[in-house]
Amino acid sequence: MRRIALSAALVSTLFVTACQLGGQEDLGPRGPQGIEGLWNSVGGSVNYTASFNSGRFTSTEQGTGAVLAQGTYSNLGPGQISIVYSPTTRDTQVAANCNQTAVNTLSCATSSGNRFQLQRA
Repeated sequence: MRRIALSAALVSTLFVTACQLGGQEDLGPRGPQGIEGLWNSVGGSVNYTASFNSGRFTSTEQGTGAVLAQGTYSNLGPGQISIVYSPTTRDTQVAANCNQTAVNTLSCATSSGNRFQLQRA
């Protein structure tokens, strides 16, 4: 009887361990690296998504998908980028510097002093 109880305990332990290990995937380093990818606006009157892709910057309105601005970005150093973009509503260029204050947060300021924040989508 003791042998059966010990065997049952061993089987249940192996089953629980297998269930715990089976659902895990090796995703490599935890969390996204750098600024490449999609970011959502935080606050403001218009909700938009900013895309950073191989030096190209584009922002689109979340509700309609309309392009709001296009431009370029460059890395200034670890966690720092510069964006130069043209809003579709004006024939001007805007420059902004951004700091990656956390893995999922960019805090930016334009040359005219306007501030905005983005969170990784």
